[in-house]
Amino acid sequence: MCVLCASATYAQSTFGNFVGAVTDGAGAAVANARVTLVNVGTAAQRVQVTNATGEYAFNIIDAGTYTVTVEAKGFSKAEFTNMVLLARESKRVDATLAIGSDVQIVEVQGASEGVITTETSSLATTETGEQLVDLPVAIFAHSNGSTSPITTLTQTNPGMQVDDSGGLVIAGATSAMTSVTLDGISSVDVESSSPLDELFPSFNSISEIRVSQTNNNAEYSGVADITTTSRSGTNQYHGGLFENHENTALNARDPFTGSKPKIIMNNFGGFVGGPVQVPRLYNGQDKSFFFASFESLHLPRQTPVVTSVPTLAMRAGNVQSYLQQQAAQGVGSGTIENYDGTALNPLAVPISPVAANIMSTLMPLPNRGGPDSYQNNYAVNFPAPIESNQGDLRLDQTFTPKQSAFLRFSYKVRNVTTAPDPTCTGFCTVAGSPLLGGYSQPEDDLGLTFAHTYVFTPKLINEFRTGFNARRTTTTINISTTGLLGATGLQGIDDPDVSPEAPNVMINGFMVTGGGNPSRQGSGTFQVIDNLTWSKANHTVKVGFDFKRLTDHDDNVFGNYRSGQYTFNGTSTVGETIGDPFTQFLLGYPDYTILATVTNPNMDGLGYSYAWFAQDDWKVTPRLTLNFGLRYELHPPLKEINYDTAAFDPDYTANGANGAVVVPNARALTYTDPNFAASVAPTPILTAAQAKLPEKLRYTALGDWGPRIGFAWRPMNNDKTVIRGGWGNFIESPLGFSLVSGWSVHASFVPYYQNDYDPTSGAPLLSFPSPFPAVRATPGAASFEYAFPIHYKDPSVQQWNLTVEQDLGFGIGLRFSYVGSHGKNLEAFEDLNQVRPNTEGYAAAAANLPFPDWQIIQSVFNGTESNYNAFSAVVNKRLAHGLEFESSYVFTRDLSDAGGANPTAFATAGGNYVSDRFHPGLDYGNVVFDRRHRFLTSGLYTLPFGRGQMFLSGANRTISSILGGWQLGGVLIWQNGPFLTPYEETDDPAGTNMVTTVGYTRPDRVPGVSLYVHGPGNGDAQFLNPAAFTLPGNNIGRFGNASVGSVAGPGTVNTSLSLIKAVSLTEGTRLELGISSANIFNHRNYEPPNMEIDTSSYGQSSELQTAEGAGPRTVQVSGRISF
Repeated sequence: MCVLCASATYAQSTFGNFVGAVTDGAGAAVANARVTLVNVGTAAQRVQVTNATGEYAFNIIDAGTYTVTVEAKGFSKAEFTNMVLLARESKRVDATLAIGSDVQIVEVQGASEGVITTETSSLATTETGEQLVDLPVAIFAHSNGSTSPITTLTQTNPGMQVDDSGGLVIAGATSAMTSVTLDGISSVDVESSSPLDELFPSFNSISEIRVSQTNNNAEYSGVADITTTSRSGTNQYHGGLFENHENTALNARDPFTGSKPKIIMNNFGGFVGGPVQVPRLYNGQDKSFFFASFESLHLPRQTPVVTSVPTLAMRAGNVQSYLQQQAAQGVGSGTIENYDGTALNPLAVPISPVAANIMSTLMPLPNRGGPDSYQNNYAVNFPAPIESNQGDLRLDQTFTPKQSAFLRFSYKVRNVTTAPDPTCTGFCTVAGSPLLGGYSQPEDDLGLTFAHTYVFTPKLINEFRTGFNARRTTTTINISTTGLLGATGLQGIDDPDVSPEAPNVMINGFMVTGGGNPSRQGSGTFQVIDNLTWSKANHTVKVGFDFKRLTDHDDNVFGNYRSGQYTFNGTSTVGETIGDPFTQFLLGYPDYTILATVTNPNMDGLGYSYAWFAQDDWKVTPRLTLNFGLRYELHPPLKEINYDTAAFDPDYTANGANGAVVVPNARALTYTDPNFAASVAPTPILTAAQAKLPEKLRYTALGDWGPRIGFAWRPMNNDKTVIRGGWGNFIESPLGFSLVSGWSVHASFVPYYQNDYDPTSGAPLLSFPSPFPAVRATPGAASFEYAFPIHYKDPSVQQWNLTVEQDLGFGIGLRFSYVGSHGKNLEAFEDLNQVRPNTEGYAAAAANLPFPDWQIIQSVFNGTESNYNAFSAVVNKRLAHGLEFESSYVFTRDLSDAGGANPTAFATAGGNYVSDRFHPGLDYGNVVFDRRHRFLTSGLYTLPFGRGQMFLSGANRTISSILGGWQLGGVLIWQNGPFLTPYEETDDPAGTNMVTTVGYTRPDRVPGVSLYVHGPGNGDAQFLNPAAFTLPGNNIGRFGNASVGSVAGPGTVNTSLSLIKAVSLTEGTRLELGISSANIFNHRNYEPPNMEIDTSSYGQSSELQTAEGAGPRTVQVSGRISF
């Protein structure tokens, strides 16, 4: 008699299945054997009869612990107990019956289960709620003010990696390629296609989280999938209370701030589950169950903020020491001039009153380093408290043996104060200046799922599922835009009181001051799923339909620019003459400015998504299973219900036009900003009907087919070895991103003004206090941010794997896997108005702009690709004798150009800006933040002391209670550094004006010079060698030759441990006291360094890592009472 269990995954469904074969002692099939499956917790029962080949299958089964009983006339009865079925798992239970009386019972415990997957081609990892609580992984989530388990997954899953901002990649699949579900209902943000991080039940309300990495069958929508299954009640009452506490006194200090950020975290709650019973009215035993939980977190934390601010001397106009230090590091010549070419005294540079006001109002004084130190010379632990409260309730009902259902409701209220980000240079959501205070970000998360299962016959089962998940967030800051403009002296802002934003001053090498974007954002998904499963002979066929209603809300479009953006980076003709960006700032001559006015700042999106699939699991032979299926998806464009959206048609040439702005209808035309229309003239602004386009401004892609095929083969005629593999094609839907692309473009005016010399006076055109033209609607000043292609193709990913698994015995399994994928039609941004690389310079080349009536036409395009290849080795030990663990090594080679010219995180929906739209492959390289080598070990071990254990088994009760009941948990992460990309903001080597339009370009690599420096330098971690790259110069007809992902940043070594002591209080009641520590040895894991080579702090790290608990050591103490 033997048992072989295998893990397979199913998509939107959260159910699993049992399969198996019944044979006699000679190996002959036993037909018409009766197989009974009983859920130990709820007493739910199913019965099957084996077919002519002795096989059976129980489909659509709840996760839980089961007993399997096999009976046949003339044979002894076989009973398999404690068989644990995970969500979306296919567990194989084969029985060999001995000849004898059917009243004889041969019992087999679940401990004999196998540890390898034998039935499908997919790779998956499952963590139970208990494991997530006991392992030292929740401490990282709690330390960051979260009760969400998704932030812990990379610490237990070998195929996952995380970037600096928390973005996840699973076996090369980015967040936009990953489906995330809660009880089978999508929990993905409609706009960003990333997980709704906080929309997860409390750790104690989670049954399990399953991460399916590769070759998911046709029911899946994503290349990878994260499924969370909520916990249900049983016939026994279970519950508990818990408290987790973290305190500054127990944690290690941050070496960059010189002190410990203040943290006093309290996370507490309770949970209870069991049968629904109302005394003398209703007894829910075996049919009605509930599980409820509540959790609260209070974290009055501080966040380290480190940045560069002007020294006291620089604030007084003395820039001599600063210029000398810059020149010594190869940045600048050390000399400065006024805009008219006359020499400036570096000891006494004239200071614009506005510049002086900006420094006193928005730039804090330095508080670290020497008097002439200007790099990372300001550090503060900024108050950034977090509070959250959440509740979860699940109700399960068995109506009849054929009919059951459950309902789960989750709600969370969270309020986060976000520290300023003075280093942000993109579209920043919070202000940069620490003097402005923090941003308040309240958030509501709501989720509801209803699932109904009906067993028509044992071989025909229907599953219906519906629900919705939604998130609403608000971002506010307590400042007055009018007051700030008055304090700084900036003038020319048209509508400063629309929302509270700070003017954003960006000086190369120093902090940014503004960038805030107060707003409200909402995302919601309503979903309906119906799946029908039919078993016949050796086939299990499943067909299904998936419908989604998608909503997306945003407001305050272009909020970052409503108070103006003022950039000083030396790229204008005026800046080139002066010779130093900070001196430009003191004089008051920006290189360029941006100022937005908005007619209609809000957006409400609505759309629908459809999918159909059919799949078959075919048992070709007892040792060979084929899984094949086909999925079709239809993703019509979302629409803005007020029609405030626009597209750019570059091919429109009617009536001599050179391109056209297209809006949905006549109503949309009424939103047009007059300055926008005047600036882009004679470009026409047309309705969709006039342009002969769909009202949604995009055609629906009709070719989204997803075939899948896989196999699982046991070549040795036993249950110890399996070879698995498969291939599939997956579709990436843009969801709400396509809608946001054209949002309010024609209803706003966001001009870009480049500084130059007035042809009459010879003075700069732009200068403080009002650095904008007198006539705002300057022809050619408007940009289109951003366009979405009318003939868009949904990106797709082909994925494949080959896996060999071996059961080594003793509950240990070994797996070797090769995984590969190729993505095509991936999204990135291009400038449709880009000139080709040239040696004459942009000023001359601009005469040949494709669209001379425009500045930038930022457009999405399907022209990039990805290639992922990985090898992994995994050893896992099933729980036995108190020990369970998983150890893995993963080697990856992940290449792409979807990240654009200077990726700073894993690619999101839409990608990033490419260097050259005529040659997007120029940006092909290592995926930024991918790590080539990654070792990961996690495990739990009940120390073998006390009664019933290996040691001191005969000890008295006192000794046993002291030395027994200890559990040790650990997670060890070792990985080399993430790939990074050097960039610069000074030169325009290709003559395309990229530094101005995009903000950066890549430098040249210096041959033969080492990329790295070993050891600290300049008081911070000097990791990279500044001499390894150089500025390529202007107008050389090409881009810098440094490739994307050409540098590997600092690696990570992190050991986290937990120790839990369990004490039995009464029969069935237990007290657990624990302590856990993330990065217990306080290994200094540096954050990726500054990658801008034209700053003197290039290659220096000014912070420690925060992801995966790799920051300064944190300690959490815990208490828990359970019954």
